[in-house]
Amino acid sequence: MMESIMIISGHGTYATALKSTIELIAGSNADMYFIDFLVTDTDTTLQAKIHTVLHKNMEKQVLFICDILGGTPFKIAAEIANNNKNIEVVAGVNVGSIIEAMLQKEELSLSELSDLIIEASKKSTIKFIKVAIDRVKPYMEKEDRI
Repeated sequence: MMESIMIISGHGTYATALKSTIELIAGSNADMYFIDFLVTDTDTTLQAKIHTVLHKNMEKQVLFICDILGGTPFKIAAEIANNNKNIEVVAGVNVGSIIEAMLQKEELSLSELSDLIIEASKKSTIKFIKVAIDRVKPYMEKEDRI
C-alpha cells in the first residue's frame, strides 16, 4: 500500500490550531501538514502553499481535511483531487476523527481512510442528554443576573 499524508487546511488559523490540539492529545506526526488560509492570502497563495507540500510528497497519497464544505480551502483541494486518483478530500470533520484517521492511516487505503474519518465524525458528534434534570440548578440565580 502506498504511503499517505494528511493535509489539514481551513480559514484563519484553523489548521495550526488543530495542529496544537492534535499534538497535545496524540503527539506530532511527520505525515501531517497544516495549512492556514489567512486573511492576507488569496486563492493563488493558498494554492501555492498546498503545491509546495504536494511536490515534497509526490509519491504519496493525500487526504485533504478541510474546515467547511464549499470554502476556498475545500474548493482548491477538490480541484486538485478531481484529476488525481491518489487524493481524497473531506470537510467538516472533528478532532477525534482526525486523530483516529492519523492512527489508522498505515492500515487503510485512501478511500477507506476518507470513509473512516466521515463515519468517526458522525459517531462522535452527539448531544449530551441530562440525566438529573430535576436536580439541575439554574445557571444563575435571579439576583446574579444583570
